[in-house]
Amino acid sequence: MDQQLQTISLQVKALRQQLSELMQNSYSADAEIITASSTLAAQLEDYANTIGDKREPAMRTF
Repeated sequence: MDQQLQTISLQVKALRQQLSELMQNSYSADAEIITASSTLAAQLEDYANTIGDKREPAMRTF
């Protein structure tokens, strides 16, 4: 399972990089695409953080 999470984490990182490049280099993308890409990038970042927390639990205070 850990190997699968690592693979997914790498795929998420690559997708986030591609989205970032798309938003920076695409002058013809409309506002809807840019907004959707930004939203997806934020969700992927949250997902990557969740995977990281599962692999290396952080100390949490209650």
